[in-house]
Amino acid sequence: MKGFIDRILVPRYPFKYRRDSVWWDRLLAGRSARLPILMDTPPWYFRLIFRQPGHEQMRRTILEFAGIKPVRISSFGPVRQADDRRRKIWLAQAEALGRRRL
Repeated sequence: MKGFIDRILVPRYPFKYRRDSVWWDRLLAGRSARLPILMDTPPWYFRLIFRQPGHEQMRRTILEFAGIKPVRISSFGPVRQADDRRRKIWLAQAEALGRRRL
């Protein structure tokens, strides 16, 4: 996913480097994002033990770099052990999140 995003979010669309400066212009300012993340690790464990490195990379170094704020992340898991009832609950939650405005 990161490689895909790197190829799409190239300079001049989401951001533009300033001439003779180390700074850049965030061209996607004013937009927001909601990321639904599916994982096999329980979300509480991923947050407390691993400190959510993938979440933070997507939020800070990709989306906020281009000016997208706020970035809201919803984690669903562990997916592998989930039964159909649990998956339907997650799907309903994801649908409700998709209908809301940030």
